[in-house]
Amino acid sequence: MDGIHDLGGMDGFDDLPPDEPDDASPFHQDWEGRVYALFVTGIASGAFNLDEFRYTLEQHNPEFYLERSYYERWLTGIESLLLDAGVIDRGELADRVTAFECGEAEISDKPGPSLDELTEGVAKVYQSGRVRETPVFEPGDEVEVRNDHPKGHTRCPRYIRGIRGTIHAHRGTHVLPDASAHGEDRAEPLYNVKFDAANVWGANHTDADAVHIELWESYLSKP
Repeated sequence: MDGIHDLGGMDGFDDLPPDEPDDASPFHQDWEGRVYALFVTGIASGAFNLDEFRYTLEQHNPEFYLERSYYERWLTGIESLLLDAGVIDRGELADRVTAFECGEAEISDKPGPSLDELTEGVAKVYQSGRVRETPVFEPGDEVEVRNDHPKGHTRCPRYIRGIRGTIHAHRGTHVLPDASAHGEDRAEPLYNVKFDAANVWGANHTDADAVHIELWESYLSKP
């Protein structure tokens, strides 16, 4: 979907400030680490998959998306997915939030999944490879990115649609995120496609020689 998350190629945001978390932690605040643990537990236990998680974040309204921090967006998305999966109850969640705000609740010491269970579950989620399908395109073929604007999830950046590029490599056959985000396990050949910088940004924006993007077969057509 063409949401506010798809920022590639947009102007007016200035340079990103340097990200400088504490040397002892990749997180700026302790609660951010807990949100990351919720994410890992959620995907490892099968409550949601990576593409469903991404699609949930993409549906935030633009004002919320731009004003909230990275892990605030994650927390809101995880809450929505756990509610949809029936892992938590909306009323119980509201009661727990109120109790914490009043200082009348503590984090449960109930043991969760073991580290081995989490590791196995996460590895399974990130293993997107499937039985190899014969690719339509070969390295060196010229292709054009379809100018499609799907309402659902896609990993095809908006700024590259309608642009011609060249197949650089075939990456095998992998789960199609556009389908996986909506509960369908479908796979397609995946390619690394090279785009000349001048074709993407114009002749006056060639500070990079080329842009390489991983794109699924259904995103591409023959020019």
